[in-house]
Amino acid sequence: MSERDIVGVVERLAATKPEFRLSELQEHLGEGQPLESLADDVRPHLGGLGLTIRPADDDYVIGRLSAGEVLTVDDDGRERQLAFFRNPEVPDYIQQQIEAYIGKKTNKTPDDPVMLDRMANAILAQKSQYWKERRVSYRKAYPVLGYLAYHAPVYLVQFEHIFWQIISQGLAKPHMRILDVGTGPGVVPLAVIDLLGRIGSGTAEVYAVERSEEHLEAYNALVPAAAEARGNAVRVHKPIREDINALAVENLPDRIDLMVFSNVLNELRGMDAEERADLVVALAERLAPDGTIVVVEPADLANATAMRQTVRAIADRGLTIYSPCSFIWNTACNPTRCWTFEQKSNIRPTKLMERLAEGRDAYRFINVDIKYSSALLRKDTKTQHTCRVPPGAKFARFSHLHRHRDRKINVVAALMSGNLGDNQTKVYKVCDGTPADPVYAVIPRTLRGLNRDIFGGLAYGDIVQLYGVLVRFNRDHAAYNLVVLPETRIEPVGCPTGEAGEKENRVTPPPRQFGKARHP
Repeated sequence: MSERDIVGVVERLAATKPEFRLSELQEHLGEGQPLESLADDVRPHLGGLGLTIRPADDDYVIGRLSAGEVLTVDDDGRERQLAFFRNPEVPDYIQQQIEAYIGKKTNKTPDDPVMLDRMANAILAQKSQYWKERRVSYRKAYPVLGYLAYHAPVYLVQFEHIFWQIISQGLAKPHMRILDVGTGPGVVPLAVIDLLGRIGSGTAEVYAVERSEEHLEAYNALVPAAAEARGNAVRVHKPIREDINALAVENLPDRIDLMVFSNVLNELRGMDAEERADLVVALAERLAPDGTIVVVEPADLANATAMRQTVRAIADRGLTIYSPCSFIWNTACNPTRCWTFEQKSNIRPTKLMERLAEGRDAYRFINVDIKYSSALLRKDTKTQHTCRVPPGAKFARFSHLHRHRDRKINVVAALMSGNLGDNQTKVYKVCDGTPADPVYAVIPRTLRGLNRDIFGGLAYGDIVQLYGVLVRFNRDHAAYNLVVLPETRIEPVGCPTGEAGEKENRVTPPPRQFGKARHP
């Protein structure tokens, strides 16, 4: 019986009862296919039918998907994914598929010196174009092969971090319809396939858009094969070949749960932040009412700052910034100088990277550090944090720091970076949504005691209250430093996820003033 016929039987059974066992489907098919194999075959189709599947004793139960249902991960699946993040590397099956594709494309062995030399030159050319802020062309084979060797490993693990964040914060559904805009060779779909296969929960349908024929050839060779290798929890649809600028919204799938722009908006060199925002908002017509948009860009100053400006412009057009920004004072931010990014543990170099690095300047071909600037946006008004400073509270806005130079004050802000300094002087980017100039929390090398490691256990985007920090102005960088002192008190603020506009969670009023601390 064909796949279409099996799906038809599932639809008929679902129309007659709220739930049924997979063994019933097995009887209707009359083929005696093992239940586990049959479950793998039907699982990718269930989300599109509004159905879900769960184990039940020696059988499975297929039932209707409840509105608002979120993807849950059991303890074993969670531990497997966290173990992956502790020692991140591109899984062997993906490395093997990439090398097999390169071998088929070049008709060369993985260690062929001519092939490696051409790939190395392609990587160097891409890096040169990138730093000159020029659009990289992928019209020929070797630029795509170089991308697979140098960029793809980091971007794959990077998106697993982002997708795991989406799952952990309750934004993922048991079945996800995902659209990757500007997919390249399919790095985002590969990350989704790998993560869902590892945790053993959830299914997805993946749609993609890409204009480069060479990228699409790699996509078609890698992504469906990876989905099959991971048990077909992800159904891969034929990608759409189209330039992002020419995309017709009506030709895209509807009710998308996750729309991804990964390292793609920065490539639209001829468009400013307003025009990029217009493009994203237009495509967001296809987003489900409770869907999420992911925008992620490299962490360098130019791209990270441009990304924040684009996200601000998207929000001005009616979408909600879910994270990482928290608008503690209920004000719109000014992202002109907003350079923030997230950093994760380095990945292990792939075997292909190591071969490229032999006998030459290795640092040019080993790309293992994960640094990225990202944002999640929503059509609804859900935000990661709903904390707001209550009227009359004795906290200073960052936009008012010029009034408090060389004084001790109380502030509340979101942590927007890891340690940007060193092990002696620690520096953290912080933001309260109001500053025109960058603001940093600084732990000086002379500080001892509990405050020295106070930011170590906090996550990117967490909100903290700082009582009695000393305000200093850094003239060289036109930025403010909030210096942590021995008597400074620092408290994380628990801010549950909520809807913008609902009853706000209030920041704790400050304690007794510190010494001559001045407050707004």
